Amino acid sequence: MSTQLLYDFVTLLAVVNPIEAAATFATLTARNTASEQATIALRACTVALVILLAFGFIGGALLAALGIGFPAFRIAGGLLLFVVGFNMVFAKETGTRELAPDEEAHAKQTEDPSVFPLAIPIITGPGALTTIVALVSKRREPASEILFVVFIGIAVLAITYVSMRGSQWVTRVLGATGVNAIGRVMGIIVAAIAIQLIVDGFVQVFPVLKS
Repeated sequence: MSTQLLYDFVTLLAVVNPIEAAATFATLTARNTASEQATIALRACTVALVILLAFGFIGGALLAALGIGFPAFRIAGGLLLFVVGFNMVFAKETGTRELAPDEEAHAKQTEDPSVFPLAIPIITGPGALTTIVALVSKRREPASEILFVVFIGIAVLAITYVSMRGSQWVTRVLGATGVNAIGRVMGIIVAAIAIQLIVDGFVQVFPVLKS
């Protein structure tokens, strides 16, 4: 149980990537006061947590309504995560966390970037949403185990909040090179998790592969 919890925690943590979120937060709130930054960070993480957990529960029901099985979702989600992880490693824009030029301009002009672009898509991008649905689907029975996913989500967003609050220190100590290096390490982890999701999906579709 403890090993599985650690795996789920590391999975969501790697996909959310609090260090990258902190670097983006530092850029978007450079002109805000310390109290405004605290408010923005708290609001962004709160909204992100609500979106994450809501999608985790509603996403499973939506898949069922569409007649999509969880094995198929794991394979598709794994492929998506692999692309995200691959591009994280090679520092390429995935389109899942990067903003379009007009969105970036709007984000820089707005006084409150907490909901957009921080909560979504920086913190809760498609990769994070895919991951949370996979974690919830894996713990459907007993239902009490879903609480573990909720606690994991809260823990990851709490770490993200702390990273944002210390974003100036983080970016100053690590620098652009350090932030990019951590992003690449996270990308390797995300890619490995993606492969595991794909393998698990194929094993569910073709049980003979398990042997």
